[in-house]
Amino acid sequence: MPARHNNQPWVIALRDMLRISIGSAWSITEQSGKVKITVRFQDKSKSYATIPIPWLPARSRDIEDAMIKIANLVQGGRTLKEAVAALYGANKKAPVSVQAPSSDLLETCWNSYGRAKVGTNKFKQSTWDNDYQPAFKRIEPVLDQCIDAVTLLNFAGDNLEAGCRSREIAVQTLARWLRWAVKENYLDKDRWTPPAEKSGEIKDLIGYKTGPRKEGVPLYDDEILKIIEFLEEQIKTRESRSWSYIFKLICCYGLRPHEVQFLSVKEIRGQKNVYCSYQKRSGSGITDTREVFGLHPSWEKDWNLIHLLETQEIPYPKFTGGVGEALRKYLIKKRAIKNVWTEIVQKREKKGEKVTTYSARHGWAWRVHTDQRYCNKINTRVAASLMGHSHKTHLEYYGNWVPTGSIRSSLNELLA
Repeated sequence: MPARHNNQPWVIALRDMLRISIGSAWSITEQSGKVKITVRFQDKSKSYATIPIPWLPARSRDIEDAMIKIANLVQGGRTLKEAVAALYGANKKAPVSVQAPSSDLLETCWNSYGRAKVGTNKFKQSTWDNDYQPAFKRIEPVLDQCIDAVTLLNFAGDNLEAGCRSREIAVQTLARWLRWAVKENYLDKDRWTPPAEKSGEIKDLIGYKTGPRKEGVPLYDDEILKIIEFLEEQIKTRESRSWSYIFKLICCYGLRPHEVQFLSVKEIRGQKNVYCSYQKRSGSGITDTREVFGLHPSWEKDWNLIHLLETQEIPYPKFTGGVGEALRKYLIKKRAIKNVWTEIVQKREKKGEKVTTYSARHGWAWRVHTDQRYCNKINTRVAASLMGHSHKTHLEYYGNWVPTGSIRSSLNELLA
């Protein structure tokens, strides 16, 4: 094992504890992945032995217990090798601890994971803070009860609905951490290797939905046009015009609200197209930059979006926090004879549907899969690519909208 592990916090802490409990004459180092013991006697001679306990943070308690027993046997008159033989013998293996590693060890391992991923730009700091830390906080109060990977992942899903997205994120996030910890030799692979990402075991830990599938709640075309009219005709301010522009971009191109800040126009073979440079980082990788497509194409033309993106004639409004939340706050604070946004939200709530500014993005998916002009020509994989997420995610949220036979019709058309 690399020598760098000798300087890890768990090694330093373990050596300090041994110095207090059995004295400074005893020392430990790593040798071929096991624990090498050195004892220095009063005549300055030394004796060496290796015990069959893996040199891993998860086994620090086992190492400490073994060292105390061996030191007591040596103090009682046995040689170091006799003491080790008395504990392990020629055919004995080191016992596997059934105790949980210390909560400090797991917390140190988690923080090391964060530093490794954020430090190498695998995650953004905001992704770590907002997506990963909440998963760890779920198990933090019960770290001392986590004795292996399955126990830990079971705790991660406690009090969350079986099969829900939050439970899936918590379980998969912590499973990715455990795989990293085992690979980096922080944790013992026999006890801490979690089930494979797409295995039946991991699906069992996530659970299975029993109720109706949740899906994105879209804004429909008439609602979108009413909101734009509300911003441009009723409020009629420079700020409302800017927010209307933001709203049009989200609706027309099916963007995540914050992606409006990552748009550009490129001309390829005489055709001007809009591209989004935003790349979403997650534990499974980084999404690609992508071309976006206006639906309806008439909206892109009538709203003059490509020209406005090129010239930046309409500046983005000033705001703090996320774009979607800032847009929502602007819409609900506007006092008019009739607040169209509030009216739409309340009307849909009566139907059990929660409309948010993200519903503008869902509206794009609704159009691509239900409008007869598009649904038999743009299949689910192309739609997922244009929206910047995986095919699995697309089907999870929008699968119920995909008309039966649309993919077959698309293939028939291509092969005709």
